[in-house]
Amino acid sequence: MTDSDPEWRAPVEAPTPVTPVPFGKPWSIWAWGVLLSSAGLTLAVTPNAALQLLKSPVDAASLPWIRFCGLVLLAYAMGYHVAGWTGQRTYMRASVVLRVLSLVVIGAFVLADWLPKAWLAVGLGDFAGAMWTTLELRWRPKPKAA
Repeated sequence: MTDSDPEWRAPVEAPTPVTPVPFGKPWSIWAWGVLLSSAGLTLAVTPNAALQLLKSPVDAASLPWIRFCGLVLLAYAMGYHVAGWTGQRTYMRASVVLRVLSLVVIGAFVLADWLPKAWLAVGLGDFAGAMWTTLELRWRPKPKAA
């Protein structure tokens, strides 16, 4: 058991959920969350339409797994929505690394002929979003230590 500190008082006001940036909320994280949510919903509901855009037709037996991946993508997108709402810098920095690596991995898969070249658009979009998040993290003031 720990001793109580009689001097400690709860904060009067709850902290602001998002640290202000020049344009308000961290839009790159919000935008990426919306994009992932849209992709996840599309894969879950109409996987053939999404995969035809990427020139990746699949066998009908694979559709349940693709729908499941769409649901997983929706869950993953929730992390971006929460990070955008709460201003979680650590999550945002980690997302930059993962999103830059996605271009590297997708590029390697295209070179190995495991994915069609149309998938490079996904990797390039991911990379552009990572650069946008990097800029926002530089604009975003760091919280001051108490």
